[in-house]
Amino acid sequence: MKIIILGGFLGSGKTTVLLQLAKYITSQPGKPQVVILENEIGEVGVDNQLLSGASFAVENIFSGCICCSGAVDLVEGVRKIAADYAPDWLLIEATGMALPSTIRQTLSQNFNFGFTTLTIADASRWTRLLKVSPDFVDEQVSCADTVILTKIDKVKGEVQPIIDDVKSHANNAELYPLCALEPIDEAIFAAVLAKVQ
Repeated sequence: MKIIILGGFLGSGKTTVLLQLAKYITSQPGKPQVVILENEIGEVGVDNQLLSGASFAVENIFSGCICCSGAVDLVEGVRKIAADYAPDWLLIEATGMALPSTIRQTLSQNFNFGFTTLTIADASRWTRLLKVSPDFVDEQVSCADTVILTKIDKVKGEVQPIIDDVKSHANNAELYPLCALEPIDEAIFAAVLAKVQ
């Protein structure tokens, strides 16, 4: 089983990217099986309803953020998915408040599965979020292997300074700026899958 950790800020477009990524994976030769693990705060999974309608197996963790209070549930959830489904791919969509680096650490301490981290950042809110919560924004992006910068079409003024700023926080991650009005190029998804180690 290979794992993709999908992180990013609330409202950045994680679920939209997740759906396209899952469809891309299942369209590959051999029809790889995908299971999605949703971490939502609360008792009802809004994203879960959308994802289940797309015919992917979906499991939920509602007990708290899987990077901290829900870490034990993350380990148990991954073990259960591996035993019950034995999927080719597990896509973990973390809550917008999660720290992907902590999720990576939990997975690496408990499993031998290959994984990669994909972070979704919203270009239209990047500067504002960075001012309000610089450490959190930096952590979301700096631990990623790949960053998809969404909604560049909604940026007023120059897009390039935002792209450059995101790159400065993203360390060695691949960065893909995208317009919200266009589907994601499959080559981007192929590059994400190739990063699983």
